[in-house]
Amino acid sequence: MKVLILSISAGGGHGHAAQAIKDYINLKDSTSEVRIIDTLKHINPIIDKVVIGSYLKTLKVTPSLYGKLYTHSEGDYTIASTISSKLIGIMTHKLLPLIEEFSPDILICTHPFSTEMVSVMKSKYNINVPSMSIITDYYSHSSWLHPYIDAYVVSNCDMIEDMVCKGVPRSIIHNLGIPVNPNFIDKYEPVSTLKELNLSEDKFTILVMGGSLGMGKITELYQELSKISKDIQIIIITGRNNKLFSELTKLKEASEKETRIIGFTDKVNKYMQSCDLLLTKPGGLTITEALICRSPLGLFSPIPGQEEKNAQFLLKHNLAVNLSDVDNCKDLIEDLLRFDNKLEIMRENCDKFSKPNSVCDIYNLINTLICDKNIKNNNVTSEKTLHEDSSNKNFLKSIEEYFIKTANKIFVGN
Repeated sequence: MKVLILSISAGGGHGHAAQAIKDYINLKDSTSEVRIIDTLKHINPIIDKVVIGSYLKTLKVTPSLYGKLYTHSEGDYTIASTISSKLIGIMTHKLLPLIEEFSPDILICTHPFSTEMVSVMKSKYNINVPSMSIITDYYSHSSWLHPYIDAYVVSNCDMIEDMVCKGVPRSIIHNLGIPVNPNFIDKYEPVSTLKELNLSEDKFTILVMGGSLGMGKITELYQELSKISKDIQIIIITGRNNKLFSELTKLKEASEKETRIIGFTDKVNKYMQSCDLLLTKPGGLTITEALICRSPLGLFSPIPGQEEKNAQFLLKHNLAVNLSDVDNCKDLIEDLLRFDNKLEIMRENCDKFSKPNSVCDIYNLINTLICDKNIKNNNVTSEKTLHEDSSNKNFLKSIEEYFIKTANKIFVGN
């Protein structure tokens, strides 16, 4: 089996989902060849740097602007979506040599950009390869939905009805969940984990996370947690955010709560299984992992757009409490501590939506798609593939020159 996974390095979830699939395929069939491509970086590193750099900068500086763009681009004919589709259509041809050289049995996408690129390749360049898109959130924004995709993998049943209303055939939507690393379902004894951290097994344990980038109002949240009257203990994972790690290390010296600050770690499941309550941004991958670990959730600092939609799903199904008003989170958490049955109900609800076998089920679907597709030629390309339209070439060249100039302004200051 030859599998090509097209991802984008915007946040951690898209890449982690891709890696989870690769790891499981290699585990099940060592003869398979699986490649993960950072799609924008492969097309042009300068474009990738500008797009991803601008994305991250917008999230940190003006997240409300990103939220407005996300909402506005929901329609099929908005200016933003039209320009984005035009650029993606122009850039797509740069993936064709890779398809031709690797000759994959299936194309898997874990980001809306790469999903649209695969749709363009299949419609415009006659690439006759089965395709799958794994939506790594709990809501189906229209940027994910494109023709010529053979299968969509979604995280919950609510998404199915929404996608059908948007024109996606019900038969190609598979409620299999967001894939996590095969090792994630390993069981850890909470007592042992707490002992490793020199924490008590008898105290209520709160775990705080801000995703791989350590984003959100974690410092403010920690200051509020320190005011809780009950004798709790706190674990905070700061990811790759070294500045946050340093800030919290200083703050914990003045806190009466036993606190452990952990940087980037590949043992998130270990710490999730040891906590009584997980406070986090509602990223798609984090939600999926929390459901598997049966961790009740408190949600703070959602990214406007997809994470707000994720939060709506969790609150609707009583899987979480809303801590978006960080200044009032102390009272909300103390309320949870007084009524322990609320936490138990959330744990029970986790079982209804948890999909620990997601990556195995996706692997079976991959095999089904490959078998069902009567591929006579894995790479049937039209003359458009080999002889690109000259106007497209010139347009792409001008776009690349624009991105190079923009990159110099953003990252170099020239």
